[in-house]
Amino acid sequence: MRRSTSSVRRACALGTTAALVVLTTGLGIVTATAAHADTAPTAPATDAPATSDPTTAPGEPASTDGATPPADTAPAGSGTDTSTPPASGATDGDAAQPTGSTKPSGTTSKPAATDQEVAPAAEKTVTITGDAKVGSTLTAQRANFEPGTLFGYQWLDAAGAPIDGATDATWTVGSAFAGTKVSVEVTATVAGGGTETVTSKQSPVITQDPVFVDASGTPIEGGTEADDDTLYLDDAIAGEDYSYTFRAQGYPAPTYQLEWFYGNEEDSMANIEFGRAQSGIGFGEGEFDPDVNGDGKVTPADQLPKGMSFDAATGEVSGVPTEAAFVDFAVSATSGKVTTTQYVGINVDPGAAYGLAAVALDEGLTMDKPGNYYVIRPDGSVSGVSFTPDGDGFSDEKLLDHVSVKQGGSLLVLGTPVDRFGNDISVNSESDLPRATVTSNVASDVIAPYTEDGADVLGVSSVTFPHASTHTLTVSAQELQPVSFDVEVIPTVAPAAAVTPTGTGAQLAYTGTDATGALPWAIGLVLAGAGIIGARTLRRRQTER
Repeated sequence: MRRSTSSVRRACALGTTAALVVLTTGLGIVTATAAHADTAPTAPATDAPATSDPTTAPGEPASTDGATPPADTAPAGSGTDTSTPPASGATDGDAAQPTGSTKPSGTTSKPAATDQEVAPAAEKTVTITGDAKVGSTLTAQRANFEPGTLFGYQWLDAAGAPIDGATDATWTVGSAFAGTKVSVEVTATVAGGGTETVTSKQSPVITQDPVFVDASGTPIEGGTEADDDTLYLDDAIAGEDYSYTFRAQGYPAPTYQLEWFYGNEEDSMANIEFGRAQSGIGFGEGEFDPDVNGDGKVTPADQLPKGMSFDAATGEVSGVPTEAAFVDFAVSATSGKVTTTQYVGINVDPGAAYGLAAVALDEGLTMDKPGNYYVIRPDGSVSGVSFTPDGDGFSDEKLLDHVSVKQGGSLLVLGTPVDRFGNDISVNSESDLPRATVTSNVASDVIAPYTEDGADVLGVSSVTFPHASTHTLTVSAQELQPVSFDVEVIPTVAPAAAVTPTGTGAQLAYTGTDATGALPWAIGLVLAGAGIIGARTLRRRQTER
């Protein structure tokens, strides 16, 4: 048990006769009441007189007159030895160090009793330290247990039930405990074999930083960083329902929000505007309104595929996409003060072939001469650009919004398939191109297959315009919806180039060129499929890299 001893003994001379009064430490001994205390005894004082009185209990002082004074009562006027109680913060095995003093008693014929006061042992406690968060390690911190004690541990759930396998002084919090509290029970076994159980207070509510998971609850490793770790979702198809639900585990329950792929609105908008403007050159829409979804403002929702929306309450992206394009955007999940962002990309493929778009270009472009290149959408709208040879290829000069050609000049025309939303269907080989037929509302126009270097197998037609006026060309193929567009034929002073009729039409005379084959550039673009006309749908990032 825990014991306090007096460290002072006094001798006093009384009157003319010397009398030796010995004060021992046995008076007023207080026995600690805490169960299972330290079994290591305090060493006995070596200078206390021994007693042969069989009635004297161990630890009690011997009386010089054979009388044993009451243990806790000191005679009036006697000296008192007071012990300071142990500090409240004492840890396992801390012993209270007594301090005290005695005063000489009044005249008496027997020794003065020492009344020693000892505070009860500090309460044994167990507290939980560490972050109350999923993934953190909690520790059971003990205090005021005696040395030599053995300890057992059992972590408990919010209902006080044992947590399977959690029997160490430390425990790592699993995701199943998010939103709950835990405690820990410590069983102390002293050297003598007695046991005592002390249970901590419950922890604060356990939080969890948000983490994106798949439908089965497995954490998703991708999508943690823009560009470097994009998560690619399944492809969508224009005209077909599509949905993807972003799921996150966390506590408090995560809230969702669309975010800019590049993290801040200024950078994203600058990039979107630049990308759209660049992709419009020669292939697309020309000037670009970044309000893609048409709601009157520019927000991260404009990054979504056209026809799709985001539900912040459920984390679901859904809808029927109408524009074939690759798009990227970001979704954040926030729990408490912690936000996690997932960066994703979706590719929207075109639907089934429904109609035709058209490509038209000045024949001079195949011979390294200046010329214009046009894309005609199914609704008849035109996006074009003029090119000028610069020695290494072609440089662009200006955008065009209608088709024109000089009187006597020729255009090479071909049809490309589109879905019902006007999305260009990828062309991977010449067999994928429809064999389109070109007709004109002006009878004098000369239309013939363009056969240079096998271009006729692609369905390319040559159209020559002898007369200046506005002509309407129509491109059709099988059961696909045809496309029509106007051509402004500009009068020239010089006479129109002579043509020689052949077969059902007239073939433009080939003047010869050092170019490496007919349509080396234009046909390559055609075979790129969505890479040609479909470039109009690119919204971000490509031109910035």
